[in-house]
Amino acid sequence: MSLITQNKNLLIGHIKTSESGSLLGSCIPFKKGDDIFVITCGHVIYKDDWSGLRHLTAELIVEIDSKTYKPIDVIGKLEDAKKTDFSIVQIVHADGDVIPPFFELSLLEVKDNTFLTNSMICVFPDLDERPQTIDSIVYSGSNKDFEYSVKVEKQTFHNLNMGGAGASQYKGISGSGIFCQHNNKIYLQGVIKALPETSVSAEVDLVRVSAIKTIWQDSQINTSFDKSHSYLHHNSPLNSEESRTEIVKELITQVSNKKYKVLVCAPSDISSTPKAKIIFDKLVQGLCQEKISFSVGGGKAVLLPTGAYPHLDEQDFIESDECSSLVIIADDHSTFSQLSLLSSVIFNTRKRIEVYVFYEDKVITTQNFIKDGPFKFAEKSVKAHVFEFSKFNDSMIKDVIAGITCLHTCLGRIA
Repeated sequence: MSLITQNKNLLIGHIKTSESGSLLGSCIPFKKGDDIFVITCGHVIYKDDWSGLRHLTAELIVEIDSKTYKPIDVIGKLEDAKKTDFSIVQIVHADGDVIPPFFELSLLEVKDNTFLTNSMICVFPDLDERPQTIDSIVYSGSNKDFEYSVKVEKQTFHNLNMGGAGASQYKGISGSGIFCQHNNKIYLQGVIKALPETSVSAEVDLVRVSAIKTIWQDSQINTSFDKSHSYLHHNSPLNSEESRTEIVKELITQVSNKKYKVLVCAPSDISSTPKAKIIFDKLVQGLCQEKISFSVGGGKAVLLPTGAYPHLDEQDFIESDECSSLVIIADDHSTFSQLSLLSSVIFNTRKRIEVYVFYEDKVITTQNFIKDGPFKFAEKSVKAHVFEFSKFNDSMIKDVIAGITCLHTCLGRIA
């Protein structure tokens, strides 16, 4: 299953009125630091004559993956929204809630069919109960600065049950998106602006991603795919997300039924930041080069394929005599919570386990609960060795490997 299809519930949402729940249009959620936003078309939130907003933000709600969020601001100027038919709305989640697993915004410009081969349109029509994806997309051209058109297979937007086609049968999909996946990364390529009124063979109009620059001048518009692992040689078998994932799976499989000494906990590929992936890759390479047995947990993998509850399996492993070291790559609430749980287990059982923590320091500097809670406990009570994301370098990996190797040697002598 493609990453787009797998995560379509998080790629598309609805903007509705809070009083009646009537659907105004669709939207594309994303996160930027600790803030969350949705992209939509200008005509979804502005009046037909562009004289102002259809509704005040207080009169709107945003629904994504069956959860409701409150809009707090419309970003940008009305004049720019009118010119581009593009708009961004900031939404808010409840204080103390974990930031939703929305994607960081990666934008890819479309000028021809080059990037449309593996692209999908993700829509959530008013009359459907769940989002759907559409592929087989062909570039059709452009005659406006902020607009381009595509064609899809005949009868794609045809409601066979109702005997109709086009916009009349697919209300509410303005503000939906077209996405492309490459190296386990999802790129936004455009925002659906309009369907043909009745025809199923005419073009679908989209707003170009370059429209975002009318709101954020510093936004990066990609004209080629990002190289996921620039620190590796271009011929390295790890320099592709697909190859790297397969190699990691193979490594995990090879050690899955053996006794381990090191537990590595890392965030899942879906929620992981690029820096966390780099740290994990380099750590795994170092462990393999030194022939140190390890197991991977956290969101990245599970210790026991048939385990009842992954976190309890990790706790049991820490309490056993098999584990000598714990490495946690903490970049979100899930991995910081895992740090809290496993640190508590180590402290309460008085196990002799070395703990190494690579952490996203932005979380520590902006969230006192995390800083004064699980992080301080791990650092003070279990004497964890901590390494900041912002200062990460190869010597940190070497320090961790050296510490693990020394501990293994000492334990070997004691045994």
